[in-house]
Formats: sequence, structure tokens, C-alpha cells
Amino acid sequence: MIKRVINIIVLLALSLLPTVSKAQFSCGDTINSCRIRVSSTTHGVALLNNLDTYLSGYDYRGAGYHYNRENFRDAMFGRHKLKYQTIFSGILGATELYDSKQYSLMLKQSWGAYRPFKMGERLQLLAGAQMQLTGGALYIPTNGNNLVSAKLSASLAASGMAIYKIPLRTKTVTARYQIDIPLMGVAFSPAFGQSYYEIFGLGNYGNILHLTHPFNAPSWRHIVSADIPLGKRGGTTLRAAYIADIFQSDINELRTHIYSHTFSVGIVKTLYNIKGGDPLKIHSPY
Repeated sequence: MIKRVINIIVLLALSLLPTVSKAQFSCGDTINSCRIRVSSTTHGVALLNNLDTYLSGYDYRGAGYHYNRENFRDAMFGRHKLKYQTIFSGILGATELYDSKQYSLMLKQSWGAYRPFKMGERLQLLAGAQMQLTGGALYIPTNGNNLVSAKLSASLAASGMAIYKIPLRTKTVTARYQIDIPLMGVAFSPAFGQSYYEIFGLGNYGNILHLTHPFNAPSWRHIVSADIPLGKRGGTTLRAAYIADIFQSDINELRTHIYSHTFSVGIVKTLYNIKGGDPLKIHSPY
């Protein structure tokens, strides 16, 4: 009797296995589209051109490592469907001028919200705004007085995208162009000849925070990318991207520009965020 019961339980379990497997990875009518998240991580080589008159009056040129992580998802705001995007990027670089070396680290975090506009079956335009937080430092170890120039700014930026689906035999390549332009913000900057010891050691905090706008800090970021499904079923998606990040300022009698042009590649994953649990990977790019 016990053996027969065990056999029945085993048969029931085996009969349920296909159903469980299918339910685990199926996106039916009950799926919440606002929990679908497209996550990408890319790594690349950046070509750099840096100028900071706090340290030197000359351009330093070189290269660096660029890391970029992006999350992109749907969201609802009242009756309107929006797109939310977060981007974290970092550049670790080494530049030089003759025998002088300069090392740099720049980090940027942005949070964006967009209103989508469908332009047919393949083209989608997005218009929105970003909150950007930028920080980092330039370092010249052979300088006599000022060795380090710190960068810290927060700004509100206008942002727009164009996303186009390109059918390619049995697959679809997703091409995207994005531009971000800071409009207004605040930035830290010492005065010309003012040392950091005067600011943080002696407490001379006056005139170190300044309002930024396109006339004294004309900056922008371009992103051109293509998401390319690989394999017969397209289970893995490769992203190839070009990122141009242009940072400029003329504040407190100090001029700065930090130009980076990056060519990067990485992997795109589409995940479904389960409430209170780990995300589930699903097959659905953008």
C-alpha cells in the first residue's frame, strides 16, 4: 500500500514538472509590464582630453577605462505611461603632456523620466528630464603647489531619445540615440589661486558654490547604441555603443574641460522584478 502511494506521488510530481517549468518562465496576461527592467553593463576604452587651469594651462591627452551601467523600465504616473532610466558611469584615465602625467577619475549618476511618443511600429521618440550628479578629481603628481582639482556638481538636464527597431531576418536590432543637456545646477569650484587648505583647513567656505547654466558650463552627453540579439534564438543580446561625454565650465576665473569619447561593448539582460524576490530573466528586449 505504501509503495503504491509513493508511486502515485512520484507520477503526480512528474506530470506537474512541465507545467511548473512553463509557468515559471511564461509571461502571461498577469505580468506587470512596469516590473520589466532592461539592464545593461558595458565596458570600453575612452579617449580623453582634459584641461583644468587650476592645475595647468595646457591640454592633457590620453586614454582610460570606461564603465557604464544602465537600467530602463516602464512606469505609470497617473494615467500616463512613462519610461524611467538610471545610468551610472565611471572613467579612470591617464593622460600626459610631454613628461608630465595626469590621472583622473570621473563618476556620474543620472536619474531620468521620459514621456514616450509612438511614431509608427518601429520608431519611438522620448522626451524628458534628468537629475545628474557628477563627481571626481584630476591629479598631477609633479605639480609644485596644486596637486589635485576636485569636481562636484548637481544639475537638472533636458534629455531625449530616439529608439528604432531594425528587422534583420528572424531577429530585431534595437538602435538608439540619446542626448542629455544640463540646463541648471550648482557646482563646487575654488577661486583662482585658492588652496583646499584655505577652504577645508581654515574654513574659508565663501564663494565656492556657484550656479551653473549653458553659458558658464556648456556640457552634454551623446549615446549611440545598438542592441544585437545573438544565437539562433536570440537569448543573448550584445550592446555596442559610442558615448561622448563633454564636460565644460568657466567658473571663478577657472576654465575646465573634460572630454571623453568611448567605444564600448556589453551584455543586455531583460529582467522581471518579482515583488519581494529576485528578478526573473525573460526574453523580451526593450
